[in-house]
Amino acid sequence: MEIINTRRSIRKYTDQPVTEETLVKLLEAAMNAPTARNLQEWKFVVVKNKELQKKMAEAMPNTHMSAHADACIVVCGDTTIQPRAEYIYVDCGAAIENLLLEAHSLGLGCCWCAVGPNEDRIIPTKEILNLPEHYLPVANVAIGWPNEEKEENHRYDEKKVT
Repeated sequence: MEIINTRRSIRKYTDQPVTEETLVKLLEAAMNAPTARNLQEWKFVVVKNKELQKKMAEAMPNTHMSAHADACIVVCGDTTIQPRAEYIYVDCGAAIENLLLEAHSLGLGCCWCAVGPNEDRIIPTKEILNLPEHYLPVANVAIGWPNEEKEENHRYDEKKVT
């Protein structure tokens, strides 16, 4: 529970690079998430090009941290494997949460920024990253070594339980 309660969205990062080995660990955690019918339709686009990160940050509101992160991972669903967008969003959400928790356990900071279902975010993401038409971008996860601290979070609310 400590990892879950202390994981927070981090929007400020140091200049320290995230190694390829660490990125692989994050992707391994993401790919260990469950998916509907075990289709594993997710695709992960790792962006370490500062120019592309800046374009993504400029194209979408509230994603300024993407330009300053060491890397971004854009989590997509492949519609040729799973044609139902609602399953793609659920499956990719589970993968993203695994990625976020693994990142936090390694001392990294991340911020999950939704892309889909907003067409005004999907279209520029596909254009900037030159994604195949059958990729549905679900979220952009900015990743870096944190340059801010946040308090532990406890959201349990008995009123939301029946």
